Order: sequence, then C-alpha cells, then structure tokens
Amino acid sequence: MTNIRDLHLNKEILPLFDFTGNEGSRETLVSLLSDLPVAVEEIIGRQDILKCLIREDDLYLPFSYGRSEFNEVYYYTKDIGNRVGLDGPSLQFQLFFAGKESSWEKARLGQLYFFLHRIRQAWFSRVKPGLFPDEFAARLRKINRLFVELDVEKYQSIARERRFHLSETVRLIRLLAEKSRNGEMDSFWKDFFLFEAYLSISRGIRQQGFIFPSFTDGQGIGLAADRNALVIEQFYHPLLKNPIKNSLISRGSVTLITGPNMSGKSTLLKSVGLCVVLAHLGLAVPAEKCELPFFDVLSIAINLQDELQSGYSHFMTEILSLKNVVVQAAAGKRCFALFDELFRGTNAEDALAISATTIKGLSGFTDSYFFISTHLHQLKEMIDWKRARISTRYLGCMLEGNKPVFTYKLREGWSDLRIGQILFEQEGLNEMLADPFPRSG
Repeated sequence: MTNIRDLHLNKEILPLFDFTGNEGSRETLVSLLSDLPVAVEEIIGRQDILKCLIREDDLYLPFSYGRSEFNEVYYYTKDIGNRVGLDGPSLQFQLFFAGKESSWEKARLGQLYFFLHRIRQAWFSRVKPGLFPDEFAARLRKINRLFVELDVEKYQSIARERRFHLSETVRLIRLLAEKSRNGEMDSFWKDFFLFEAYLSISRGIRQQGFIFPSFTDGQGIGLAADRNALVIEQFYHPLLKNPIKNSLISRGSVTLITGPNMSGKSTLLKSVGLCVVLAHLGLAVPAEKCELPFFDVLSIAINLQDELQSGYSHFMTEILSLKNVVVQAAAGKRCFALFDELFRGTNAEDALAISATTIKGLSGFTDSYFFISTHLHQLKEMIDWKRARISTRYLGCMLEGNKPVFTYKLREGWSDLRIGQILFEQEGLNEMLADPFPRSG
C-alpha cells in the first residue's frame, strides 16, 4: 500500500528534475517519480544509473532541441511504418516523377538524420554502457546499434550538403519503414525517453546538491549498533528559500512531534516524508546524510481534505488512513507513516482519547515508524513514556517581549508553549470582542 499524494510530488518536486525536451520523456519522468520499486535491489539499480550519469560532466554541456523539431521527427518515423506502396519499383518511380514529394521526403529524412546525429554527439557518444547496470546498458547498446544500422554519421553529412540521391532516398525510406513495422523504432524511442528522463533527474540532483541515501538492510552499511535506525542529517524542504536544516534519529515505533501553531510541524513532516519517499524512488534526497531501512508501506497524511465525492468527512478520512496503515502493520509489513495533527477533524475530547489509544497501540509495531504531530498537550499526562516505545520531539519557539519567535529547530522533549491566546491578544481581539452584554452588579 502506498499513499504519497499529500507530498504533491508532481506539482512541487517534479519541476526540480524536469529538464526533458519532449512529452514522451516527461511522461517517463513522471513514472519514475510515481512508480515505487518493490525491492531494495531495484532502488539500488536506479541509484547506480543516476550515479553513472552524474559523473559524466560532458553530458551537461549546453545542448537542447525544440519540441516542434522533435515532434516532426518522431511522428515521421511513426507515419512511415503505416505507409503503403513502399515495396517494389513504384516508390522510386513516384519520387522520380513527383519533384515536390521527392523534396519533401529528402527534407524529412534530413531532419531525422540531423536530430539523430545531434543527440548521438551530445549524449550517446559520451556514455560508456559497460559502466551501467546490465538492463540499462543493454538499452544504451540498442540505441547505438540503431545509429550504426541507419549509418547516421554518413547520411547526416549527405543531408547537410543536400546530396541525397533518389536511390538512397528510396533505400532509407524502406529501411525506416521496416524498422518501424518490426518495432525497432518504437523500442528506440522508449529507450531514448528513459535515458532522457534519467538524465533529467541527474541534472536536477547536480543542481540541487542532493545526496544518495543508504539502505541499511540492503547495502550492508549504516549504524553498526542498530541497522534498523532511520538517520537523516541536515534535511530540509527544497522549496524553501532559506530552510532551517534539522537532524533526526529514529529507531522505530512512534515519534511524537509537538510545538505551537506556525512552529513548522507540517513542513518538518513533509521534509522527513520527502526524504523517505525520494529514497524509495531511487533518487537523491535533500539532506547531508540519510540512512534508512526499506519500508513495505509508505503513507503520508498531511493536510487531509474532506473526500466530498466519497461522502467522507475530514475525520472519517483520518480514520480510514490510520486503519489502512494499522492493517498492514498487523500483517507484518514494515510501515512508514506520517500523521499531521492527528484527529483534528473531531472534537477535542474524542481526539484526546483516541489519540492516546492510537499512540500507545502503534508503539507495539516495533518494525514500523510512525511520525505524529499533535497539539493535544494533555497527552503528556496520559501515556507512560518510560514503558512505551515512543520518542518525543518539539520545534522551538521563544517568547521575546511577549512575542513568539520561531526557531524551526527540532529538539528532544515536549513543548508546553501555547501561543494562541497571546496572538489573539496581540491582534486586539480581546477588546474588539469584549462582552457586549456585561452582567450588572
């Protein structure tokens, strides 16, 4: 089970990695940011592809092509496989007597060969397939083999000098049609889209300065004393201009996060969730160090909205989100789940009672990790903190001259600071809303 919608990857994170030049590559990029690998080995395979690309500085020299240019080339290769009358002498006679059509064919061939030559020179002549994981290396070799079979170097030069002979034009059209009909061109474009999507991600990683995480139960490294720990050092949310970086070590079960309103609890949870999800996608993360176990289940519940189409209230959405995770954890799955201001969709009395039950119950799933932010200060007296497998953190806030100053720094312990009444008073609402019907003496 995976529920990561609340991280808004396509809206917020995709632009950090999107340097694609065509819609096919972009769709592939979206898939790489949506389809979670099912095992650590697949994650490491993605990491290895990206690491190989990142090391090749020459791949990032200025180079681009126009979307309209690509579309004309792409749809020409798709169309040519559907054309009839390409066999036998009829095509040669047709082109010989139809000067305009012959010029059009030569122009389209020239445009195709220019494009193939440019991407080969800019990218594929610079990568060494043997350095990549086997499956990706096989794709690179197929791409290079097509360049050879189409004799790209020779015919791009001929096209540049506008010296296509009629016999060459006919031969190349038939060759392209054959490769289109037997699926080679479709395979080429899919491989090209995948390469460009990975290259786009690697460019984003270089620009953002993200680091690759380590999976402690898959790569044989991590904390020697506790291989199940989640360690994230100096992590942050990449959309913040001047982010405050935090560090966190968790060894499973429940981490309860407190702090007054506006202290940054939601942003902190999103930052932690982003590191874990990007790690499971095989990407680099916004942190200086990240070590974590592999999770079977990822669930992010931040800023939940009413499911109006399904008839669910905010509270029912919270209940179902929690239940889905508990069912998986009870089935032996290792879960990672974030709950922001759990049960804020119900009244304070109910929220307090079921929050205490939830926190104590989740602490029993020792292989899973649950991060919960709360504003319910009374929980502090309702849980036996020494016995429970629960750690507490808070986001700092100080009062200076009776004004709150937020540090956004994560600390161990519990925040008892309440600033609601202070802000209410500072805005003059006590006076503005003074009792219009005071009791007479």
